[in-house]
Amino acid sequence: MKALVFGGSFDPPHKGHAALLSAAARAIDPDRILIVPAWRNPLKERRPVSAADRLAMTRLGVLDALPGQWRRRAVIRSDELRRGRPVYTVETLAKLARELPRAELHFVVGWDSACQFPRWKQPEQLKKLARWWTARRPGASGEPPAFFARLKEPMPEASSTEVRSRLTLGEDASGLLVPAVRAFIERRGLYGLSRLDALSRMLKPQRFEHSRSVARLAGALARRWGADEEKALLAGLLHDCGRSVPVERMGAYARSRRLRVPEREKTAAANPVALHAHISEDLCKRRFGVDDAAVLSAVRKHTLGDESMSLLDRLVYVADACSEDRRYPEAASLRRLAFDDLDEAYEACVSNKLRWCLEGGLWIHPLTLSAWNALAC
Repeated sequence: MKALVFGGSFDPPHKGHAALLSAAARAIDPDRILIVPAWRNPLKERRPVSAADRLAMTRLGVLDALPGQWRRRAVIRSDELRRGRPVYTVETLAKLARELPRAELHFVVGWDSACQFPRWKQPEQLKKLARWWTARRPGASGEPPAFFARLKEPMPEASSTEVRSRLTLGEDASGLLVPAVRAFIERRGLYGLSRLDALSRMLKPQRFEHSRSVARLAGALARRWGADEEKALLAGLLHDCGRSVPVERMGAYARSRRLRVPEREKTAAANPVALHAHISEDLCKRRFGVDDAAVLSAVRKHTLGDESMSLLDRLVYVADACSEDRRYPEAASLRRLAFDDLDEAYEACVSNKLRWCLEGGLWIHPLTLSAWNALAC
């Protein structure tokens, strides 16, 4: 007996998952197909959506999407989800080997995960427990270990990361998802759809579109420079949520929330709109439930800067300064520069902000001065 095992986070399941499993089934002709959603990928920091939601989407987007002859042989195993902790593939395959002692186990996995196989727990034992299959998707890089059998059928250009990015930005992901999964995500407000709706109601239309533009550029810069793309998207999207507070009330908001803004009262008197980044950080925590320190830091520092700026801080600062909706003369050249040399682009953005303040006779916040002085040293 041959058993085909298909494991993954399915966060969310997309057309590529169904295509990969169908291709593997045609190549192997298994007697049984076991679809195993993971509680969480041990190699990824990201927390997936709830187990219940992913189980439902896996049924809609993977099991139900199989052709009838394979669907009749397939079941979803929720063993890993019920454990409530990361479960290593070697544990799952060892358990299946005990349950099905006469079965020849075949494991199919996406190209990106296959390329990471040497990082999996007990890879040598895994090689003994099953035969391994994968298929290259368009745009994928890297090469999996040589023992992986390669499926020749063309795969859709789809990844869960791309789906999540599109949904985060409110862009069309229907071409990557089966309609039932898309409808489920919309109904449940998953992958930031409920957050996006709330943000659109908080901000004026132009400010909302600016936020999407900043998130889009921040995500692209994160991919270019090896930062966490999903954190960049989230920070970019929420960086200006504090602009929902009227400028004339920002000082009172900062005082009532006891926000730790350097020179808070001076800022409120001289340039109250400069308080909006700290207000945005506060709303990220209170209104949107963000607890990621790196995201909160990037939101807090996107306007005034700081002496200490992480990679994520700098790329969100730059994305805000030269997003596609910015119309000042240097914006386009700064965007190009950001993909060639992020540090140089960041320095140019801080310099531009200082020059704008000086030419306008405006008070310069100490954080902006400290950001410049850190660059000048």
